[in-house]
Amino acid sequence: MAKVTELSIYELIKDWFDFCFENPDIINPNHGAMYFFILEHNNRLGWKQKFGLPMQMTMDAIGIRNNRTYSKAFNDLVNWGFIVVHQKSKNQYSANVIAIVKNTRA
Repeated sequence: MAKVTELSIYELIKDWFDFCFENPDIINPNHGAMYFFILEHNNRLGWKQKFGLPMQMTMDAIGIRNNRTYSKAFNDLVNWGFIVVHQKSKNQYSANVIAIVKNTRA
């Protein structure tokens, strides 16, 4: 697993769009909005290796109103290898602790 500091933002974006072009049948705008918000959030935190991603803040930022929609997009990004979950949130008041990784399947 490569550190975020070893990756450039351009590599991460390129990998995302390579994945999108290869899998147009499974992606939707929620996936892109969430992934780019995750990149922006981590940038504001100074590119931490692991960081908290509060669900409500993410939903507010990208305009998702339904918990199931959020969970589907989040779990897809995990399953597709764009993020790794280090610690699941315990309840609605705590955040998932995640890391951004280079998607080697893109």
